[in-house]
Amino acid sequence: MLDPISVLGIATTAFNTLKKGFELGKDAESMIKDVGRFMHSVDDIKNAHKSKKKGKIGSVEEESLETYVALKKAKQMEDELRNFMNGNYGLNAWNDILRIQARLRKERKEAILKAKREREKLIMYVLIAVGGLCSLWVVFYIIWKAMGR
Repeated sequence: MLDPISVLGIATTAFNTLKKGFELGKDAESMIKDVGRFMHSVDDIKNAHKSKKKGKIGSVEEESLETYVALKKAKQMEDELRNFMNGNYGLNAWNDILRIQARLRKERKEAILKAKREREKLIMYVLIAVGGLCSLWVVFYIIWKAMGR
């Protein structure tokens, strides 16, 4: 996981892209990647603030201040985006964004599970192949010994 300041930079870039796109009249669906990047960054910031990071060099005060500032800035951007969406596209606009976010989370979770299943399947096939080769080697070794060599 990146540090909160780096994630805040990603969130800020995505937020500015969204804001510019909405000002140009684009709808939320056409900007799904930017919405996803923004929401993912905000989630990362919130999670970083909630969890303790281990192995980071620096004081606890620095780390807590970093995550707090990033959290507050992310909340401010999220509130500004919500107000902009509700003001320009109606009260359901923010709910649409939240639905998009839920869909992105679900798709990401499904992709991770699918990759995990495929990895497990590959490992199983490799183990079966290795087992089969070992079995063949044992059979050929027994035949070779039986022939008296």
